[in-house]
Amino acid sequence: MASVLVIDDEQSICWGLTKLGQSMGHHVRSAASALQGIELAQAAPPDVLVLDVRLPGIDGLEAMHRFREITDAPIIVITAFGDMRTAMTAVKNGAFEYLLKPFDLKDARVAIERALTQQPTVETGTNLANQEMMVGDSPAMQSLYRQIALAADSRANVLLRGESGTGKELAARAIHRHSSLEDEPFVPVNVAALGGSPAESELHGYLREAFTAADRTRQSVLHRASGGTLFLDEVSEIPLPTQVHLLQAIEEQQIAPASAGDSTPKPFRVIAATHQDLKRLVHAGAFRRDLYYRICGFEIRLPALRDRPQDIAPLAVYLAAHLGEAQNSFAEETLAELRNRKWFGNVRELRNAVEHALVLARSGLILPEHLPPPEPLLETHNEDETDWESTLADSARRRMDDLLDDPSTTGAIYERLLHELEQAALPRALERFNYEYAPAARALGLHRTTLRKKIDSPPQPE
Repeated sequence: MASVLVIDDEQSICWGLTKLGQSMGHHVRSAASALQGIELAQAAPPDVLVLDVRLPGIDGLEAMHRFREITDAPIIVITAFGDMRTAMTAVKNGAFEYLLKPFDLKDARVAIERALTQQPTVETGTNLANQEMMVGDSPAMQSLYRQIALAADSRANVLLRGESGTGKELAARAIHRHSSLEDEPFVPVNVAALGGSPAESELHGYLREAFTAADRTRQSVLHRASGGTLFLDEVSEIPLPTQVHLLQAIEEQQIAPASAGDSTPKPFRVIAATHQDLKRLVHAGAFRRDLYYRICGFEIRLPALRDRPQDIAPLAVYLAAHLGEAQNSFAEETLAELRNRKWFGNVRELRNAVEHALVLARSGLILPEHLPPPEPLLETHNEDETDWESTLADSARRRMDDLLDDPSTTGAIYERLLHELEQAALPRALERFNYEYAPAARALGLHRTTLRKKIDSPPQPE
């Protein structure tokens, strides 16, 4: 029987975790403040600590140092107010796991079991640097911060997925700067800007006079990223022949120097980004399966701006402060207009709109008329979306005809359709939120327990 210490000022959290720990056969104590928890830990050091961030008096992050003086027990940090700084600080201070409220008790059980067997999700001890923070405190962004923190404290290769303009390079830089490689090179390469043979030359380098236009020796980006991080933006655009060489370089962690005078390269980490579904490209034969598994050691999906509307206003204010003068401010109706737009260009489009408005807002107050009109590209996107919806409707009608023509489904067609739709839609929603049940359930309008049951044990149609 292990000893678990729960420290949270919410009585319901303490009660729930206490019942969970007892059901696992452990002795559980609880405290409503860090100071009370420190006293309990001094009296009898626990085997596992579950520690809230926001506590009366000393907060949880500050208290982690005090607990480390008493015990080296794994610390599971829990919070309902996660941001990049909180996630990074928790991991830096040695957090074993980082759970976002509201969390499922099944996730807490797994974290406690793993802590007791000393199998952390990631290694700890990152070297952090102060940097510009990503903006937003929506559930989707809190989940993103947590995953960036975990990725930063690992050496696994990372795949970032998200629409254009969601900040994939910013996330890649955050992972690098908060990792143990922060003092090593960060080398970004936008593969989409390169053609076939230029991509080959850029990735692998070339010697002077190797071909007609080679007027100097070009060191490969793989060599320039030696010991650090290679960021491959739009990795899906890498030509298949080049994918073979990239796979070999990643597998062997060896890079041929461009010239005899070059130093011996060191192993490097790969962070790749794409707006496409690489699994679909793999099945279509457009992307190598073995390369996909090499670059996707850990996948992070960045949320679209329209999926986190509560972040739009603070993000616009943040952009205005960095792009304009201190006296610039948004009228309330302007913020309402920003929240109502779809932002298919995501943060990049919002930045452009704010920059445009700052030029026109001579008085310092940004009004709705200072915003640029939606671009024609957005209308094209809507047309594409309408085409997709039309295709989905056609597919549903065809499926309905099939069921109506099948005598064995009489009296059960409605349940059959609901079952088939759930089987397709629920896993997709879970994937969109990086397999975090709580934010996916909120988006669907379901309780997370209901969603988990539907995913784990889907009801069979009669």
